[in-house]
Amino acid sequence: MTTLFKEESHAAQGRNGAGAFPKIYVPNDAADVGFGVEHFLAQGPALKLALRQHGALLFRGCGVNSADDFEGVLDAVSFENMPYVGGAAPRRQITHRRIMTANESPPDEKIPLHHEMAQTSHPPDYIFFYCDTAPTLGGATTVFDSREAFDLLKSIDAALATQLEVEGVRYTRVMPAETDPGSPIGRSWRETFQVETKADAERVMQDQGMRWQWLAGDEVRTESPLLPAVRHDPVSGRKTFFNSVIAAFTGWNDTRNVGHRAVQLGSGAYLPSAVFEQFLASAAALVVNIPWQIGDMLWLDNRLVMHARQPFEGPRQIYTAIAIESE
Repeated sequence: MTTLFKEESHAAQGRNGAGAFPKIYVPNDAADVGFGVEHFLAQGPALKLALRQHGALLFRGCGVNSADDFEGVLDAVSFENMPYVGGAAPRRQITHRRIMTANESPPDEKIPLHHEMAQTSHPPDYIFFYCDTAPTLGGATTVFDSREAFDLLKSIDAALATQLEVEGVRYTRVMPAETDPGSPIGRSWRETFQVETKADAERVMQDQGMRWQWLAGDEVRTESPLLPAVRHDPVSGRKTFFNSVIAAFTGWNDTRNVGHRAVQLGSGAYLPSAVFEQFLASAAALVVNIPWQIGDMLWLDNRLVMHARQPFEGPRQIYTAIAIESE
């Protein structure tokens, strides 16, 4: 696609309907140029097209060496920034505008598969990751093509796949008044909605179509509006398992929340545990785990690809940003 980048294969790669998954780019030695942010500018349209086709692109050794470089690349390729309003994960802002830490839940916990902010009314179209510090052991980012996920669920229980598609889902979560760093969903309602007062939080929740109940200790129980659990990919013509059902069912567990009760079908029924556990066990054999190297940059089309985090040892610093499709 370009003389500046060349494709590389890796043992960790998988395959999807478009080919290599993720597609890996490294500098093209024949180009005989230094690499850095400026080289993404001219290649932006071609890279966006590749991302839309493959769902995941990994850049390795391409001259991205800091959070500022990471932000510069996203600006150069014209990915429209989106504020992180409504997400559950504890995070810290790194740059003034768009770069933040990835989920900072404890390293011994696995973060389950999810589409970023699919439990909200306005999820991002893209999510990006950059490796500033690679872990000593583990810590891979897991990716799973959501089109493959829907086909898998349909093969296991076609009736449940249809229910999810027809009925949609609702998510219930209790948020603390102050961020709980010991919980993977411990972001406070102040940080979640980027507000200071209950009145301001209520305005945001109302705008997002949520219902809420204030609890003791200034915690708040939230219920999302009815949201789609299955979407249609216009590029491939296939259905996608676009939701946060896996994350809620398996990972929304802390002193305030119980995962199995965190998501309901539109009818009010909870997910059948035995069927869903079978689906998760089968999915584990199809996912791709991407081990990190310093300077790696991973782009995901959030509409097509779920991601997760494996437990790790040693320091691990991954930065992230989200974006919407430019008009």
